[in-house]
Amino acid sequence: MATSVGALTGMTGVLALIMWLASDRLLTQWWLGPLTSHRCLLPIGFACVGGYYVMVAAATRISAFREIAWTRISQGLSGPISQIALGLLGAGAPGLAIGFIVGQSSGTFLLFSRVILKSPSLRMALSWRGVKDVVRRYARFPLFASWSRILDMAGSGPILFLLFSACYSSEIAGYMFLTERVIARPLLMVSTSLLQVFTGEAGQAVQTDPARLKRRFRQVVPRQLLLAASWIVVANLAAGWVFPVLFGHQWAAAIPYLRALSVAYLAQAVLHPVSTSLQIMERQALAAAWPAGGCVGPRDRDHCLACRPAAVTALWLASLAQLVACGMMLVLISWSIGQIERQWVARSVGGGE
Repeated sequence: MATSVGALTGMTGVLALIMWLASDRLLTQWWLGPLTSHRCLLPIGFACVGGYYVMVAAATRISAFREIAWTRISQGLSGPISQIALGLLGAGAPGLAIGFIVGQSSGTFLLFSRVILKSPSLRMALSWRGVKDVVRRYARFPLFASWSRILDMAGSGPILFLLFSACYSSEIAGYMFLTERVIARPLLMVSTSLLQVFTGEAGQAVQTDPARLKRRFRQVVPRQLLLAASWIVVANLAAGWVFPVLFGHQWAAAIPYLRALSVAYLAQAVLHPVSTSLQIMERQALAAAWPAGGCVGPRDRDHCLACRPAAVTALWLASLAQLVACGMMLVLISWSIGQIERQWVARSVGGGE
């Protein structure tokens, strides 16, 4: 935790220096637009979001799920309320950014006060020697995870929206964005909750009882598959009459994109609760290699104009690639858990003899 806070502090300092030295023209080219004159908000928001991730990880480790749930409520209330209030006061785009920072800050400080300040054992465990040991042992995590996360986003996240917007149109990207909100976000809420519980338990089981980790993995994946498939089937069946009623008749054109993306969202929803398994088992190279398999889609506008398939066809191809990649990832996780279990049994037998 202390190492993560140190890394966050350093990165925030670098970002603040860039915001101070960069020209307004350069920041405009980086899509900051109206926030250029409020550049100080970016490092503040970066620190708040990063701090929240660190606090959630620490809380997950000690199974403080009630406190994590309270932060979700706090963020869900303080962020939008402050954005609305600042909007009524005429703050404009900076008001939205400030409201976002307020929401993230409330979750960060709430977890800090309820988890860190109330856990003297955590504070007593801090030492410079421990930090150095952690840096040496876990240096591979950011080295692998940084670029693999970019590939992952290119295959299924916001970067995919930008790619389709550049190669096709912003209208199609809008259909994809609506589909993500309707289909993926409800699934993400459930899978994120399961992820925190699974990660907290797996972090202990991998060292003490790999058989329990395997049982939990085999329990979570089929149940999440059943839950996600049920939601996606219902959403696809109801979309034909729900979209025109809720969003207007012009949004009915989003339904083919919803069906294409549903395959990818089903695969991602099943994988997400157990997606940290390889990192927990310190198999960073395997975890980093997976996103490349799902990174399929248009790559540049010139190529797209020359031989691009229809947008819906391209989305089906990208979704099928995600399905294959997620299936391969689940196989790798299951194989790695089995390997860890066999090694643990061998050590136990050897120690007993």
